[in-house]
Amino acid sequence: MNLPKLFHRALFCVAWGGWLVSMAVATPPREIGGAKQLFIDEQMVQTVSEVEFTLNPAQRAERVLHATDPWAPAGLGFVNVIQEGDDFRMWYEVWSYVEQIPGHWMSRLCYAVSKDGIHWKKPRLDQVEFEGSRDNNIIALGHRGYAHGHHVFIDPHAHSPAEKYKMIFGDFYRVAARGPYPSISGALSSDGIHWTSVDTPDGIIMPGDTDTQNVAFYDPHIKKYVAYVRSNCWQRDENGKRIGRPSRRVARAESDDFRRFPQASRKQADDWRPPPGLSEILAEDEQDPGGTWGSGIYVSAATIYPYAPGVYLFFPTLMRYDTGECTIQFATSRDGIHVQRRFHQSYVPPNPNAKRVGTQLAYSGYMGPGMVRVNDQLWMYGCEVDVPHDGPWYGKRTPSGIHRYVQRLDGFVSLDARHKLGTVTTKPFVLRGQHVEVNADADLAQSASQGSMLAVKVLDIDGNVLVESDPIRSDGVALRPPWKNTEDLSAFIDRPIRLQFTMRYAKLYAFQIVRAVDSD
Repeated sequence: MNLPKLFHRALFCVAWGGWLVSMAVATPPREIGGAKQLFIDEQMVQTVSEVEFTLNPAQRAERVLHATDPWAPAGLGFVNVIQEGDDFRMWYEVWSYVEQIPGHWMSRLCYAVSKDGIHWKKPRLDQVEFEGSRDNNIIALGHRGYAHGHHVFIDPHAHSPAEKYKMIFGDFYRVAARGPYPSISGALSSDGIHWTSVDTPDGIIMPGDTDTQNVAFYDPHIKKYVAYVRSNCWQRDENGKRIGRPSRRVARAESDDFRRFPQASRKQADDWRPPPGLSEILAEDEQDPGGTWGSGIYVSAATIYPYAPGVYLFFPTLMRYDTGECTIQFATSRDGIHVQRRFHQSYVPPNPNAKRVGTQLAYSGYMGPGMVRVNDQLWMYGCEVDVPHDGPWYGKRTPSGIHRYVQRLDGFVSLDARHKLGTVTTKPFVLRGQHVEVNADADLAQSASQGSMLAVKVLDIDGNVLVESDPIRSDGVALRPPWKNTEDLSAFIDRPIRLQFTMRYAKLYAFQIVRAVDSD
């Protein structure tokens, strides 16, 4: 059964004022325990009326790093940030244009640290000599010190402290020096600052394209390392001849060993498809500008969401081949393999002051993988470039910087009701706690007469009301419905139930069942 298609049809019916009947046959109640349930898709949704899934774009904050250092003459590039204890740690790229090197444009990896995630310091690392001095924050990595498309992660499965930090990256100068040599490299570190290439020939962990920000991490759900990498697919004419440019796409690989992902070479693969061992998970489609082949997916920024189990988030950059504009979008998955890009719109609004260069928009944005939590906000970091992707400027001077973006906790997607009273009924699950907490904004109405509200009913498996709440009329990430005639749901623990949310001028992001001992 194609549930997303059924859901879209259901919303069409709702638009005509109809009520949506159950979208699936009866299924056994789920065991969700105390796991938070995000409304990023239909996984926990049984029926809806007068509500719709809504993408909530990230808020643009400040530019936290500028290309001011002499070792960043051509601007800044890909970035990722990790929070450890009280420290924010950033790895980011700086670009150089070096005539002596094949390809000319090369990137180095740099390091910065912050206490608040906004103001960053660049420590002297003493690793790489630049113009006669080691007083810089350049990390020694890659052939001749050039690395591209990095992603640093902390490995909870590391065999020793020396391998606590791992990195996937493109050893870009090695590729350029040898000619066509698509490969992806890996490195290990005990502190995230001093790195050693993995002990494979040339430090290579898999074949693949390096001209993007590839991502890797240990996935505890499957107990394997996974990598999300660039995969090119060529359009062909009726005779099989390549035409146009390759479509940039994202493919996934997995391995028990970080050092050795699928090792098929490009010569072994049909370049219509990813090499053996890789599966394509993100591509352009007919809803994108220009349709299939008119756009491409440039990065994935794949991230396991840390605050709810079984949630994988992607922030792919959609590159338009007609204008050169690169905008950050949003996609989700429940297993990291089957990815849904429901919203074909920008997740990070492009720079409103972006200018045009001829027909091209002078803006390109790339989200870095990962996020950090600051109170009830999620902070993410990405690179924005003040020029179109394609043009004669490329690699010589790229006005760019590292930006901070802010999202509400769990707030990527919400079920929204407006002026009409809407309802959402969950699929059945076994109640394993005394309290319901909802992440919701029930204070959206512009006037009291419009009446923002969100109320909750607890239903038995047959749809009978067991208990209901008074309306919530506030905004919060852990709101507890005020139950009528009872303090909590203790009387219904271990029973299969459904929750039914009734809402007007409200946004519902998530809910969670909480035990008294967890919160009181």
